[in-house]
Amino acid sequence: MKSSKWFSIVIVAATLCVTAAAAAEDKSSMSKVAVVDVKTHPRLKTYMKRKWGVEVLWVKTTAAGYMLEFRYKVLDAEKAKPLFKRQSKPVLTHEKSGSKMIVPTPGKVGALRNSNTPKQGTIYWMFFANPGKYVKPGDLVSIQIGDYLQQHLVVQ
Repeated sequence: MKSSKWFSIVIVAATLCVTAAAAAEDKSSMSKVAVVDVKTHPRLKTYMKRKWGVEVLWVKTTAAGYMLEFRYKVLDAEKAKPLFKRQSKPVLTHEKSGSKMIVPTPGKVGALRNSNTPKQGTIYWMFFANPGKYVKPGDLVSIQIGDYLQQHLVVQ
């Protein structure tokens, strides 16, 4: 709980810094602020890497748009272990509508995610269902795996 409160404070502070910088640069161009992705701030990225030991690489549409591929690199295998628990059910949330997408579990293949012991330096993947091609490139999504929550990811 304490870390999520701290993280929220950092996001608000980063947003204020970006807003102030944009206003100082050109007072008539406040529309630029809405385009800035708060997650690109280096301190926020570093915090997530340190806390969870993973670096998000991308979220992309795949399978003709009916699936979303989440790729991430493990930087610290010990810190990343909670993301690989079979009991945790990953959820991708479309931020604009609040719609939740899950990891499909076909009968013969099993869950479309990695759940073996993580190894440092390895890139892992996870697929989320995208029925009706609801989530489109450019949309913002959040991914939650247990206590891990990565927000404001831009779909490519």
